[in-house]
Order: sequence, then C-alpha cells, then structure tokens
Amino acid sequence: MNLDELAIEYYHNSLALAQKALIAGLTVASVAYLVAITGEGKPSYTLPLVEIEITSLSYFSISLIILFVACGVVCSFGVHKALDNWKLVSEKDLALRLLQVPSIFMLGTAIDSLLYGFIFMVGASLSEAAFGLSGWHTFVFGSILATPYFIAFSRSSDLRRLSKE
Repeated sequence: MNLDELAIEYYHNSLALAQKALIAGLTVASVAYLVAITGEGKPSYTLPLVEIEITSLSYFSISLIILFVACGVVCSFGVHKALDNWKLVSEKDLALRLLQVPSIFMLGTAIDSLLYGFIFMVGASLSEAAFGLSGWHTFVFGSILATPYFIAFSRSSDLRRLSKE
C-alpha cells in the first residue's frame, strides 16, 4: 500500500465518521425537539444512541445538550481530517475524483444552510428548555451549541470549493 492509497482510505474513513456524527447529531436534535423542547411529561426518558434512562426532564435536556455537542465535535473533527487527508493525495486528478464521492457534505450551500438552521434552532430551544434562558441569551447559547456543526459545514464548503478549481 502506497501513501496515496493510505490517504484515500483515511479520507473515506474520516468522511464516513463525519457523516455518521452528523446523522447522530440530527437524531439527537430531532429527539430533543420532539421531547425536551415540547416539554412532554413522562415518567422516564431514554437518551438516543446511548440508551440511558433518565427520570428528570431537566437532566434529560442537559444530557441531550452534551450528546448534541459531542456529536458536533466528532462531526467537525471528521470533516477536518477528511480535508487534511485529501490534501495528502499527491496525484491531482485522483484528488479531484475523490471530491465526487457521494456525501452529505457535498450537497451544497443551500442544504448546509437548512441543516445548520435546524441545528441552531434546536440548540437555542434546548437552552430555553434546560436553563430557562430567553431573549438574546438564547441566541448566544444556541450559537455556542451549534458552533461545532458550523465549523464542519464551513470546512465542507472548502472541499466543495476545491472540487471546482
């Protein structure tokens, strides 16, 4: 196995990790929106992905925030490593071909904007539900929670820009 083959394999693995983390983050966001944000009262709640049962809505909301941010950090890391590995491919034509791999991150700016808008909305709404924030505090906290996803989408736009060069 030569260095280009290794870089290509790592590129694919990094992109797959980023996509799985984004899907997991969107799953957590959906559960957060449907349960924690609407304030649906239940005797217990189960965290998605890790299957841990929590009895308090407040603790469930905080746990969702932690899981949501963790998925964002992994997603951002995966996109960052994919870009780093892509840059290591020495053959230019092969590197450009790699950018044609089907990926959520290569769908375009409009899709990125819609996904980020949903992620920001959930982050802001979770901060209201978990901490009772309102007004500009909600906006700031929602922005902080969504930052790892914003970085991932920003880095993916770098990949799209490189594919057009």
